[in-house]
Amino acid sequence: MRYTVILNGCASNFISQAEEINGFLSDHGTASIKGNTIIFYCEDEKKEALIANAPTACLQLVKVSRYQPENVLEILKQHALTQDTDLYLFPSDFAGSELCVRFAYRMVGSSLVGVNGMEIGEEKLICRKAVYSNHMQGEFVLRQKPYCISIAKGCAENKPAPDMLRRVISEVDMTQVSEDSFVKSYEFAAEVSPSGLEHVGVLMVAGRGVKKQEKAERLEEIAGALGAALGVSRPVAMNGWVPMNRLIGVSGVMAKPELCITAGVSGAAALFAGIEKSKYIIAINTDERASIVKSSDVAIIDDYEKVLEELLKIVKASE
Repeated sequence: MRYTVILNGCASNFISQAEEINGFLSDHGTASIKGNTIIFYCEDEKKEALIANAPTACLQLVKVSRYQPENVLEILKQHALTQDTDLYLFPSDFAGSELCVRFAYRMVGSSLVGVNGMEIGEEKLICRKAVYSNHMQGEFVLRQKPYCISIAKGCAENKPAPDMLRRVISEVDMTQVSEDSFVKSYEFAAEVSPSGLEHVGVLMVAGRGVKKQEKAERLEEIAGALGAALGVSRPVAMNGWVPMNRLIGVSGVMAKPELCITAGVSGAAALFAGIEKSKYIIAINTDERASIVKSSDVAIIDDYEKVLEELLKIVKASE
């Protein structure tokens, strides 16, 4: 079986994309099968970094004027018609999942998104993914080639690309591809910079229990004073109380801090997936039956505001 990794070099999170897929490949024994990587990119000055982070020795760089899924899909289709590839691996972000499903449809293959494990058979691919709001692990058999899968966010430890003694690199310039006819107009908006919450040592997570923006802002002040970074659950982010790049969980950041303190968090499975790799979890909640209480190392059944304000006093007094 041959596989091809698809990476979006136009994205700001390219390195984490590449490292996550490399970790996934390392965990699933693909060293014995042939693989190559296709990277779409826009800026020449980033080429060295793109090459250095590619997870395979065989690499194709495709330069595009800008990232457009429709054009990317057409380029991938042409590749599939000339190359004997059984498995296409896409990143864990939304763009990766979109390409995965749409490409499989075009090639009359099979697709599955959010995969956290796989077993390669002679005429099938067995994949595993979380189902029923992450409460169960489902097993799926893909039989129609090409197999197209996007990996689940946080399914593997990020691993830098292995040192390659020799890379085989080909380059294709597709900047001449015309704009999509269905795009009538577009404008560029400033991208929200990554929050960096994936790598913090101490993380505080605010949930629906904060109730309003003023309290969320106060919680961010307390987190800063305690040397912690603030992340939030989906209700807090969707209310616009903090930027969306602070969303924790399967739709946001998958964090693994030394210490995680949750305040007013119920513990929904989608959020807990984003903090379950924490070394130590402290939950502050008024509901002793909340899911987060059962899943934490220490639970404080009380009002989070009172607890954190008192903790802040103690920390300041000890300085």
